[in-house]
Amino acid sequence: MRRLVLLLCLALPLSPALASGPSASLADQRVMAVPGFLDHHPDLRYRKWAVDALHRHEVSTAMDYFRQSARYADKPAQGYLAEMYWHGVEMPADRALAHAWMTVAAERGYPMFVEMRERFAAGLSAEQRQRSQRIQADLFAEYGDAVAKPRMAEVLRRAKLELTGSRTGSQVSNMDIQYESGGMSRTIKGAEYYAPKYWDPVEYHRWQDATWEKVPVGTVDVGLPQNLPASSLEPVLPPTQPPVPPAHP
Repeated sequence: MRRLVLLLCLALPLSPALASGPSASLADQRVMAVPGFLDHHPDLRYRKWAVDALHRHEVSTAMDYFRQSARYADKPAQGYLAEMYWHGVEMPADRALAHAWMTVAAERGYPMFVEMRERFAAGLSAEQRQRSQRIQADLFAEYGDAVAKPRMAEVLRRAKLELTGSRTGSQVSNMDIQYESGGMSRTIKGAEYYAPKYWDPVEYHRWQDATWEKVPVGTVDVGLPQNLPASSLEPVLPPTQPPVPPAHP
């Protein structure tokens, strides 16, 4: 098993709630268990699909999904791409590209990604450092917060409008949302499901910050199964998925 240092408790493919990060509260898990939540949060959705693909040993597919997640300002997805390039997971290692990705992942100052960026930097040659700097310009232009956060914000704004329509805040808060989960009928209050941290772009990223700023470095290792036939890994992706985009750095 090839070991990846990146702390991703979310990597377990058992529950959509785990897509939020390593410290999802019970309240967060209840909200994310509602069918359709991940449809409106492409950062979490694509990251979950990527991790699920890893557990099926479909590395190329996983990387394509991580890139999609990264387009919506998902720092864990960017960090995972960095590690996969660094270690050469089923491909030649590319340390300059790995460091460039980890630099993008670390732009918010999350301690885990900052430390890994510095660890990667210490292992680069002068030529690799120069190449990383050139790559960073392209990656920041597509995946940096300056462009990726507005992209995610637009998705959240459209989703909130689609879901609540012309209803007022008080009407939404008093709604009961009923859904099926695990063969059981469940109910969640609108005030909980429509809490600003899930739908308001500013509050949403504050919620993400609160999760990832407190994650210590290297406390959990998540392994990528090696030499395991694909048939031995139970599929966990939904039966239908969007087309996988062409691979690129």
